[in-house]
Amino acid sequence: TMKDFVAMVIDFPSISGEKRVEEELKAKIESLTDQPVVGVSVAWDYQEYEEDIAKALEADVEAADPNPEPLPAPEMNPIRKAFYNFEQKVFGLTPAPADPEGEGSDLEQERDPVDDLLRNLRSSPRAFVVFATQDAMEAAVNTCQSGFEFAGASGLKLQTLDAEPDTVQWHNFGHASTQAKAFKLFMGFGIILLACLFWAIVFYAPYAYYVMTFNYENGRQ
Repeated sequence: TMKDFVAMVIDFPSISGEKRVEEELKAKIESLTDQPVVGVSVAWDYQEYEEDIAKALEADVEAADPNPEPLPAPEMNPIRKAFYNFEQKVFGLTPAPADPEGEGSDLEQERDPVDDLLRNLRSSPRAFVVFATQDAMEAAVNTCQSGFEFAGASGLKLQTLDAEPDTVQWHNFGHASTQAKAFKLFMGFGIILLACLFWAIVFYAPYAYYVMTFNYENGRQ
């Protein structure tokens, strides 16, 4: 399977998106292990920008696979045509007008805001290295058992994986430190306690007050 060709780099340093980290790490691994590397994928810490990046990816997919041209409208009587035009307006089915000539050149000259977003990202402590064969991956892992240096950081290691790529939660990388885990644990307990307090004040307290002040005078039951 795919995981048999991949090794994960642990204790990877935090590096800015301004640098070509994947290319530099690929060259480093190849020179260190003498094994051909197909590619490198750094796990970026993008949880804060997850929604913006998802929208940018969707826009790229739509641009690469645009919707087919709509079929011409069939012949219709005046009443049906009026309803047809009404449906086009209500459901937004009216084709968008073509861009005027020369307008696209100005847009192309503007800097894409996604570029600035990606340049502001920082790498997480994990990266993935893809090798051509399983034997090459295992040989590279054995070579790096003692650790290696990269971008001023030492002690980086390669290790095998048990998870397939489609099971990886990419947006959680960079938030797996002991401090982050402890913070999320305390946050969870805090939310539970607040929910219990809300239930006690809003629901249980009025009931308890009613029971404690209830009496059987004047035939009340």
